[in-house]
Amino acid sequence: MAPLRAWISACRPKTLVAAVAPVALGGATYWAYGIPHQSDDTRAYAIILASCLGFALCVQVACNFANDLGDSLRGADTAERVGPRRAVSAGDISPAAMRRGIWIACGLALILGAPVALLSPWLLLAGFLAIACALAYTLGPFPLAYRGLGDVFVVTCFGVQATALTAWATHEAVRDCACYWMPWAPALLAGLGLGLLADNILVANNARDYETDLVVGKRTTVVRFGRGFARHLHGFNSFFGLICLGLVFGWAPLVLLPLAVWQHFAFRRAARPADFLPFLGRAAVLMLLATVLCVTATCLGWVPAGNLPAR
Repeated sequence: MAPLRAWISACRPKTLVAAVAPVALGGATYWAYGIPHQSDDTRAYAIILASCLGFALCVQVACNFANDLGDSLRGADTAERVGPRRAVSAGDISPAAMRRGIWIACGLALILGAPVALLSPWLLLAGFLAIACALAYTLGPFPLAYRGLGDVFVVTCFGVQATALTAWATHEAVRDCACYWMPWAPALLAGLGLGLLADNILVANNARDYETDLVVGKRTTVVRFGRGFARHLHGFNSFFGLICLGLVFGWAPLVLLPLAVWQHFAFRRAARPADFLPFLGRAAVLMLLATVLCVTATCLGWVPAGNLPAR
């Protein structure tokens, strides 16, 4: 049996911010744009947010397990690869055990997400779709990461979908009052901004693995278009991600623009695989700080909710 330390490492704890951030941002968006300030439904709001968070964390872990297994089976995790140790390719966890881990993570996601699923059959369907996409990232007959669709997956699933569905779930839980509405425009825009910031984690990862991905035919966008494209995409994601969040939450996330510029120019100077290693953590930190500032702005009433159409 694999040691607990190997399973914790396979969960890739540093990536879990990509699951926490959209839930927090979706809840903040609905609080700012959808719930009247005199609302007494904070208990239902908190329960649904907790359910969304549990579901998102388990899906992220399942995705990480599937990525570990899929890259090992396809030969992407070789001895030449630079980066954190991968459990299956290193022999720490067997493929069969990792498959069981994936099913357990998916099962926990369904259990923890049950309060959300009971609100609407459409939310139940969306939950199954999220799990299917997470597993299809590197597993199955059409692995998204191997077809150059990884960036689209991250922006869509860990940004737009997760943020908007969290806002929608809270809406379904507290909409008994006729004056409540679902703020689709702010939720989708906030999700897009967060998804762009999250994609920089993948951009740094793929820029690091360019040589090994090229050998095994993993056609990421970096393999298709080169590290020069990755540098341009990193800057685009950083700038427009914060701008999108600024349009929804006001000036607070925009104070991170100098940090984003510093990170980007440092990223442009990276050349060897090892040079890209720090940028996975830096992208996660920028994403986390942006989320904290957006939530803080919401709690303190700084969000200019009248600047965007709520519906």
